[in-house]
Amino acid sequence: MDISIVLVVLGAAFLHAFWNFLVRGTHDKALGMAAVMFGHLPLAFIGLFYTGLPPEGAWPYVMASAVLHLGYQVFLLNAYRFGELTQIYPVARGASPLLITLFTMITVPGVLNPMEVIGVIMVSGAIMTFGIVQHRNKAVGVTGIVLAVITGCFIASYSIVDAAGTRLTQSAISYYGASTTSNAVLLGLYLARFHPTVLTRMYRDAPRTFVIGGAASYFAYVAVLWACLSAPVAVVSSLRETSVLFALALGVLFLKEKMTWFKAGIILTIFSGVIVLRMA
Repeated sequence: MDISIVLVVLGAAFLHAFWNFLVRGTHDKALGMAAVMFGHLPLAFIGLFYTGLPPEGAWPYVMASAVLHLGYQVFLLNAYRFGELTQIYPVARGASPLLITLFTMITVPGVLNPMEVIGVIMVSGAIMTFGIVQHRNKAVGVTGIVLAVITGCFIASYSIVDAAGTRLTQSAISYYGASTTSNAVLLGLYLARFHPTVLTRMYRDAPRTFVIGGAASYFAYVAVLWACLSAPVAVVSSLRETSVLFALALGVLFLKEKMTWFKAGIILTIFSGVIVLRMA
């Protein structure tokens, strides 16, 4: 894989970890999620102004993406009712590349070489192991983990759909501008029904998350979709989920979380997986 793609996706992983770091500091997770997602819109509108709308053939992917992103958002928010971010997030994110890899191997045999599969397993396995161990240490029920796995299924699904839609559009900015705008409409309807005060409080109570988190999230996913134009989605997804590595680093540096031998082992395994993917 070209080193420029690796670096761009690792940069996207950092931005992804950063906006989740901001949401983690928001007591109301629905408020934080809404602020980030609606924070996409100013940049999405600017992007669409310059690139135009996706071609007609891409719109089924745009609409499917909007629905799948809503499923991801709803199940993630509900998963957080039964577990903490350090338990739920790694399981959801780690499961996604494994599911995408399995789907790719079944539908398009031979696209992934053995080294790529090994790299994906190393990265995703380490991430999921971290989340499962956190879950066991907290001794909470399995509901949160089940919801996290379902969330991972939505992540895998929208990743596959978005990669195909972006390749058809040949513009990550155009495709994602339409997709995230459509998703904002659906998310707004959901929040109006189940979290009615969030939309009125969003900018007032979480302006930093709206502006900074929204921009970080938007640029992170546009970078990922750009990478999917020239690299397998399973590999790009696996590199993207190294955001967990950056989340660990941010926790140690800014939240005074303890660096343990277990965390060091997880970081080393993820880093080794990235090297294997680069060599592949």
